[in-house]
Amino acid sequence: MVPLLNTRERYGLIAQLFHWIIVVLVILQFVLGFTAHGLPISLERLILLARHKSIGITIFVLVVLRLAWRLYSQPPPLPPSSHPLSNTAARLSHALMYALLLAMPPVGWLLSSASHLTVAWFGLFSLPNLVGPDKRLANAMLLTHESMAWLLLATVSVHVLAALWHHFLLKDAVLLRMLPFTRRATGKQ
Repeated sequence: MVPLLNTRERYGLIAQLFHWIIVVLVILQFVLGFTAHGLPISLERLILLARHKSIGITIFVLVVLRLAWRLYSQPPPLPPSSHPLSNTAARLSHALMYALLLAMPPVGWLLSSASHLTVAWFGLFSLPNLVGPDKRLANAMLLTHESMAWLLLATVSVHVLAALWHHFLLKDAVLLRMLPFTRRATGKQ
C-alpha cells in the first residue's frame, strides 16, 4: 500500500493523486480548447468553453493545494547519480509547469472578461468580470493564453521524455516513484 506522505524513495498517495488528476484534467483542457477553437461561434462552442473554464478553475485550485502539500510533505530527492545539470533542468521545468498552470487560468479569466463572457464553475457560481469589454485586450489575452498552452505542451512533453529516459536508459526509479500501482520504487538510485 502506498503511504499517504512522501518518503525518501517515492511520492505518497496524496502527491500521486494530485499529479495524476491534474494530468488528466490538463489533457482534457487541451482536447476541449482545440475542439472549441475549431468550431464556429455556436452553442456547442460556448458549452465546450464553459467546461474548459470550469476545469481551468479546478486545475488552478488543485495546483495551489498540490504546492501546499509539497511544502508539507517534501518530495523524494533526485537520485544521487543524477548530473547537477539534469537536476537544475528538472527543477526549472517543474517551476515552469507550475507557473504556467497557475498563470493560465487568470489569463483565461481576463480573456473572458475582456470578451464580455462569464466565467462560471460548472454552473454553481460565477466569477466577477475583471474588466469591461475590450477587444484589443481580449485579442492580447487570447494570444497569451494560446502561447502559454503551447509552452505548457512543450514543457510537459520534455517532462514525460525525461521520465522515460530515467526509466529506460538510466534504469533508475524516478518514474516508478510517481506510479500509483507499483509496490515500491525499484531500480538503482
